[in-house]
Amino acid sequence: MLRVQKISKFFGEKQALKDVDCSVKKGQIAALLGENGAGKSTLLRILSGFIEPNTGTVDIDDVEVSKNRLEFLRQVGYVQEISALYGEMNVFEFLNFVADIRQVSATEKNTRIKEVVNLLELQDVIGQKNETLSKGFKKRVELAAVLLAKPLVLLLDEPTEGLDPNQKFSIRQTIKKYAKDHIIIISTHTLEDVEAVADRVLLLHKGELLADAKLSDFKKKAKNDLLESFRKATKD
Repeated sequence: MLRVQKISKFFGEKQALKDVDCSVKKGQIAALLGENGAGKSTLLRILSGFIEPNTGTVDIDDVEVSKNRLEFLRQVGYVQEISALYGEMNVFEFLNFVADIRQVSATEKNTRIKEVVNLLELQDVIGQKNETLSKGFKKRVELAAVLLAKPLVLLLDEPTEGLDPNQKFSIRQTIKKYAKDHIIIISTHTLEDVEAVADRVLLLHKGELLADAKLSDFKKKAKNDLLESFRKATKD
């Protein structure tokens, strides 16, 4: 279980998060929903260990990031919205490089690479340089690199942003497959993604968690008319 307890974060005098409290269990896909500036990316960066909160704690199965950082980070995979690929490497070289960084053993490395290549359907671009890939394939390679280490917790920031319908479908199918034995949190402002993959909604508004509910309940009881505003945004 991933537990977030009373997380607050300030950037100077601006408070980005205020006493955020939630938990996500294995097998769940939680959509972190909110308008731009709601605090979604800040929360993901805290959950990934990239930045520290001013107050509060985060733990995975009782392993706190502040007390056992390395063990915590071994269990987390984070795919950011902005591409983190090395453009001069081809897909295989990049996956091999990431496997070494994540300390995947030599006896398991080739098997792991084959698994993620098959899962993300990267066979046709395995020798292609990352800088020449389409946006959809770049997203797949980034996700494949994170999945090499088989993290218990997978954090995805706007995973389908800018993709065409077929690419979105492929990414969503991969997310649903991986969710069976793992914990997934998707940050998005698109209801289409939420309804396609999520079973829970965590609604952030101006740094506060306004709702933590099943998707069906959230759609019935969304606060402050935010759900309707997201519906309109997806149509514009």
